[in-house]
Amino acid sequence: MSSKKTCTVLKIEKLSDDTSSFEFKIDQGIFESVEPGAHLDVYLENDLIKQYSLWNWSEDHKRVSVAVKREDDGAGGSKAMHQLKEGQKVELDGPRNHFKLIPNAPHYTLVAGGIGVTPIFSMVNALQKHGASFDVYYLVQNRKLAAFAAHLDALNLGDNYHLHTDEESGYINFKQLLNESPKDSLIYACGPEPMLNALMKANQEQAKEHELHYEKFSASSDKQELESTSFQVKINSTGVIYEISADDSILGVLTDDGIDIPSACTSGVCGTCITDVLEGDIDHRDEILSDEEKTSNEYMCVCVSRAKSGMIVLDL
Repeated sequence: MSSKKTCTVLKIEKLSDDTSSFEFKIDQGIFESVEPGAHLDVYLENDLIKQYSLWNWSEDHKRVSVAVKREDDGAGGSKAMHQLKEGQKVELDGPRNHFKLIPNAPHYTLVAGGIGVTPIFSMVNALQKHGASFDVYYLVQNRKLAAFAAHLDALNLGDNYHLHTDEESGYINFKQLLNESPKDSLIYACGPEPMLNALMKANQEQAKEHELHYEKFSASSDKQELESTSFQVKINSTGVIYEISADDSILGVLTDDGIDIPSACTSGVCGTCITDVLEGDIDHRDEILSDEEKTSNEYMCVCVSRAKSGMIVLDL
């Protein structure tokens, strides 16, 4: 079920030429499940719902902050965010977290590409407070675009912090970065798809792969080109069976028939529509569930994922 909250835009702070931070204050109650890696759904004009990672929050969980890079060629969410004004009311949902920071690892290597620094910054803050062993790499094209450089500098991370600019140093050598990471390091990465693909490829080529956790901004381009076939979906509580054509999504067909399924991104990157599956084989096409979760065959993102078998039974 939706847990939308009415909030006030408390403060807007420009971090760089194209990136601003937005602080929201909840009108009633508190934000639950505020933790590193979590994101919020922001309800914007023209029925846009966009997801943004938390980078900061108050101790009483009444205020949370996200940062947004303006993308003039994007789908409109970032432009709508940059049109918000201090004092304006806005509805938020969440937080939700599919990018959880696993505690008590021997070492953490954090890699942030561009605006992907937002969840990484929250992790750095938490790890420093807990005295954990970590390194953070902040990758940007040039220093003018390093929106979080001042905030990271303020943490006084010393040799644990590495600002890498393509303009000054060329593309980063991920093989070297991973080789220099201590054994049994957990790797956390967030950034654009090319960066993540290069990091994953470099990790797979290591003699011993590190455990890699990542979060993407959008669905992978290769998954958007996958062929689809028709299948059936059965609703367990009613026994009603729906035909899902090659051009339809489960989410679209069910919501059109009045079945309430919370959703936001509709592209498999936010996890809002994750639904329990009782029977059937799943063709997972999301960017949220881990390999272990996908192998379990127990739940799916009904906005993008489909069936391998002829029928899937949903716990609805």
